[in-house]
Amino acid sequence: MKIIVILFYFILFYFNGIGQNLVTNSNFEQFVSCPNYVDQLSYCNNWYIFRESPDYYNTCSSTLGYYPPNCIFGYQNPHSGNAFVGIATYFASDIDNREFVGTQLITPFVIGQKYYFSFYVNLSGGSVYGTTIASNKMGIKFSTVPYSYFNPAPINNTAHFYTNTIITDTAKWTRISGSFIADSAYSYIMIGNFFDDAHTDTLNLAATNNNYAYYYLDDVCVSPDSLYCENWLGVKEQNVKKDDVTIYPNPCVNQLNVKFNNVPNVNTTISIVDITGKIIMQTKTTESEIVFNTEKLAKGLYLVKVEGGGDVVLTKFTKE
Repeated sequence: MKIIVILFYFILFYFNGIGQNLVTNSNFEQFVSCPNYVDQLSYCNNWYIFRESPDYYNTCSSTLGYYPPNCIFGYQNPHSGNAFVGIATYFASDIDNREFVGTQLITPFVIGQKYYFSFYVNLSGGSVYGTTIASNKMGIKFSTVPYSYFNPAPINNTAHFYTNTIITDTAKWTRISGSFIADSAYSYIMIGNFFDDAHTDTLNLAATNNNYAYYYLDDVCVSPDSLYCENWLGVKEQNVKKDDVTIYPNPCVNQLNVKFNNVPNVNTTISIVDITGKIIMQTKTTESEIVFNTEKLAKGLYLVKVEGGGDVVLTKFTKE
């Protein structure tokens, strides 16, 4: 009987963990309402305030400042898809204050198992609100309990992974990645700067309006599969021109529309790629919009890859 039980849990873990992102809504695409003001992380499905007041941005918004790339704290396109969140990692006038985002993992960690993780950050380009400070210690921490605005996660100078590099790039997204062996059955992930002012290095990027460091965050991945977070795109991201292509609905069920905001003047190849890099569907077109029938597509995370004229556009979507 014990052998049967052990085998059952092994199979359960294998099919629910290996080759899977344990972060639900990892690219912040799924939402309950379009943002129209600050402090609206609650509009994003499955993501929660773990400290202070993170912000949500989505191209579905009709309010200036909350639809990328026209964001209130600085111009930026999403790393993929249509949405991302923003967090403050340092406040010049508010000692040891931080903003954290967090979510519950699809399955708890298995003690002794090695996990791999990655996420993308971008320093906001600055605004009248004064976001012209850059900071280090951007990191990731796992927890066995959730936190909230009223029960904030502590700033205790510890994290499961963090970077000592001061990230200053306001144009391109910076990938942060690492791994660790689980020492507890962690069920939650949170992202931010978990170090106090005395342990955080900062850099003023302008002569005025140096009020706080503010970073955009996108595409969070956690997996026991060493290749999943590293290579699931199946291609190297080069010459990405996100403004040229729109996909909808995302998530999709029976169909996925791929719309070209500028009609291709060359024969363009559009592929749907799975997490292993395998091409599931592919077509060529010079039309302004095509529709993929996704009714028989298995549920999960996929990539739309558009190639034409020497350019490549990569966009993730979810099949429900």
